Amino acid sequence: MAVLDLSCVVVPIIYQVHRACDGSSFATRKVEAKQKGLVVFTLIASFQKEEIGFEHQAAIMPDVPPPEQLLNLEEIRERRLTDPRIPAQYRNSVAKNKFRPWPIEMRFCEDSVSQHKPIQMRCGGSASQHKPRQVWPQILITYQYLITVHHLPQCKYWSRARGKLSDDQALHRCVVAYASDLLYSGVSLNPHREKDLNTYSLSLDHSIWFHKPVKADDWLLYVIESPSTHGGRGFVTGRMFNRQGELIVSLTQEALIRREKTRGPNPRPKL
Repeated sequence: MAVLDLSCVVVPIIYQVHRACDGSSFATRKVEAKQKGLVVFTLIASFQKEEIGFEHQAAIMPDVPPPEQLLNLEEIRERRLTDPRIPAQYRNSVAKNKFRPWPIEMRFCEDSVSQHKPIQMRCGGSASQHKPRQVWPQILITYQYLITVHHLPQCKYWSRARGKLSDDQALHRCVVAYASDLLYSGVSLNPHREKDLNTYSLSLDHSIWFHKPVKADDWLLYVIESPSTHGGRGFVTGRMFNRQGELIVSLTQEALIRREKTRGPNPRPKL
């Protein structure tokens, strides 16, 4: 999956699907998303018939607290809004926004430390250029608070879809693909966050491999690491484990990450 240009949420998108290959075991499709006649997004999807073959797993699920022992975003948000270590202006700005629960429930493993130990709060720029008064403020005050614990280029959290989904594996994969990109590239910015630093990030490409059947409405542990950031590009890798420790999904992403600049009257596309 590659993002070629910025899209507009109020302009219709036309999706064109091309049959790249139809084999006895695999099928490949190429998708182009067009807006105003321009290709803004491309996707290559490979499908395989189920078969029995060799199997091993070298990846080991990290030892983290189970989701039942961690606070959800709503609970953390309420604690942070009354935490005197967080600047009052920031807390007040977030508190003015009506809370709207996400369709994806998230419980951060890192917060098992910050829930009980005092830390120094440093408000840096957001992972995706969002200000508290704009989009999803409830997760910004949560996520930005958590990453100040260590500023390492990594993140671990449990997630699942709210409610019960059908048994359609295509639906579960779609939900997991959607949920995988909520905070993904922002992890590459963690070591560079500092006071009054505003940044933005844009996904350049995003790859997902589904190793086994997945249940998006059951808890999945998402382990994200950023081994490198250079030249305005942040690279992140991800793994998703089910509660049994099975590696279900592997992911990679490269994103454009830059310092936010003052925009003129005729701003140019960030790409």
